Amino acid sequence: MNKLVLLISIIVFSLFSCNKNGVNTPNLEDWELEVNQLKEATEKYVDFKVAKSEGWIDVSGYVPNMGHHFLNPAYSDGVFELEKPEIILYLPDENGVMQMVAVEYSIIPEDPENPGNPPEGFTGDLDEWHFNEELKQWQLHVWIKLENPDGIFAPFNPAIGDESN
Repeated sequence: MNKLVLLISIIVFSLFSCNKNGVNTPNLEDWELEVNQLKEATEKYVDFKVAKSEGWIDVSGYVPNMGHHFLNPAYSDGVFELEKPEIILYLPDENGVMQMVAVEYSIIPEDPENPGNPPEGFTGDLDEWHFNEELKQWQLHVWIKLENPDGIFAPFNPAIGDESN
């Protein structure tokens, strides 16, 4: 009888500790699984040369508490696509080499004068969409490479200074 209970316990544990792809995960929330998908999809852009070669362009210069915003015009389609953020944020290191720190989703609503509700983004309600009045777009930052003490979805990162290196 004890062996049967043990076997059932193992089966139940296995079922609840696998994600939708059947891979064991440490009981992550859905949004955390989505962040992991995003990290995997954008990992090649850690190499700044890859981003430049694929057409990402600096559209902001240095922005305090954020870094440089590099846009991929091909991804600017007004749709939230988890694995295709419109912008990658880079920060120059002490040698001037660009280091990936975050990504940003930048969604222009159908009616920018009346933007309505933010787009559906990550599962749950932790993501912090912000409507940028000047640019007339919804924005969501995800700090996937540089930890943000204010949270992974916070718009600004106090770990980044007010001045470029």
